[in-house]
Amino acid sequence: MIDEKTLEQIEELLDELRRYSVEGVPVVVEGVRDEEALRELGVGGDIFRVSGSRQTALNFLEGLAGHRRIVVLTDFDRAGGELARFCAKNLQRLGVEPITDLREKLKALLRKDVKDVQGLAKFLRWQRVALLKKRADKPK
Repeated sequence: MIDEKTLEQIEELLDELRRYSVEGVPVVVEGVRDEEALRELGVGGDIFRVSGSRQTALNFLEGLAGHRRIVVLTDFDRAGGELARFCAKNLQRLGVEPITDLREKLKALLRKDVKDVQGLAKFLRWQRVALLKKRADKPK
C-alpha cells in the first residue's frame, strides 16, 4: 500500500493529465485497455493507441504531426520506456513537443506497484479504499 502523500502526488499528476486533455493535447498510449483506464480516470480528450494502428509506429507518429504537443504515456516497464523514447525522439523530429515527464513521475511514484497504464485505475481505486479504511480504523 502507498501512503497518503504518494496518493496525493499521483492524483496531482492525473489532474495535470486531465488539464492537458481539456486544453486539446492528445495522449499516446499503447493499447485499448490503457485508453479505457484513462477514460475511467477522467481523461476525456483524444487518446491515440500505438498498437491499434495498422501502420508502423513511425507512420503512426507521422499521422500525429499536426499537433503542437502530445503526452506520451506508455507503460512503466522497460518496453514502455523504449517506446516512450522512440515516440519522443520521432515526435521532436516532426516538430511536435513530446510531454514525457508525467510518465516518468508516475513511474517513480508507482515503483513496482503498477507496471502498465491499464492497471492504474484499478490500483488507485484499491488504494483509495485502503486509505479510507485505514482512517476509519484509527482510534479517535
